[in-house]
Amino acid sequence: MGKDPISRPRLLSWQFDDDVEANNLDEWNWIEITMHFTEGSKRWSILYTPERLLNNLSRPNIDPPGLHMQQLIVVRSYEISDIDRVLMVFDEEDKLIEASRAYPEL
Repeated sequence: MGKDPISRPRLLSWQFDDDVEANNLDEWNWIEITMHFTEGSKRWSILYTPERLLNNLSRPNIDPPGLHMQQLIVVRSYEISDIDRVLMVFDEEDKLIEASRAYPEL
């Protein structure tokens, strides 16, 4: 039997932590977001579009020529509606905690 969906933290809201400049087709950096959950925690993830990920891995000076990040989510675009949908589905499937990192306790 799975976890009780009421007892686990659920996504309340999210926000961009970086400026999104969708017009620059040569851009390769990722965008970070902060998510707020029902029990008061904050977590963060990195969002990449396929184009920006390809641009990053195509840079001639990238070393090593690959990457792995637990908190990486690939999205079709940086449109709010696309991100909302991805985060909502991940939250419903109980995968959003796994696809993010907790902010350190201060």
